[in-house]
Amino acid sequence: MHKSRRGAAFYVETILLVLFLLLSLTVLARMLGTARQLSREARQLSCAVRIAQDAAEQLAASDSREDFAVLLGARQTEDGTLARAYNAEGAPAADAIPAAYTLLCRLEETAQPHGVLLTAYFTVCNDSEALYELETQKYFCAQPGK
Repeated sequence: MHKSRRGAAFYVETILLVLFLLLSLTVLARMLGTARQLSREARQLSCAVRIAQDAAEQLAASDSREDFAVLLGARQTEDGTLARAYNAEGAPAADAIPAAYTLLCRLEETAQPHGVLLTAYFTVCNDSEALYELETQKYFCAQPGK
């Protein structure tokens, strides 16, 4: 009888140990899944920020609204917004390649006494949502060189 109790205790301990290990594996799998999702979201946000910053730098380097559109390499949509497609690495995408990101740029001009203040609203989107938005301005002098 003493031997059978020891055997039963062994089986109970083994079952409890297996249940504990399964619970631990479940928690670890969930943590790794969450970490992977957060990593993917961080990678997308980093790429979106870089795309928007590059576009803002192109605006700063441009001499006019038209020059900016050429530097950006964007096409104008029906509502006047500039749009440019980018691949998953954040490089400009060719038309034949499906875009991972889309940069949308809405431009507003405000007349000033000696020129024009151009406000650019950049939005970087993926297929389903806007990932990053940036607003910047540039003043274009009416008389270049002043």
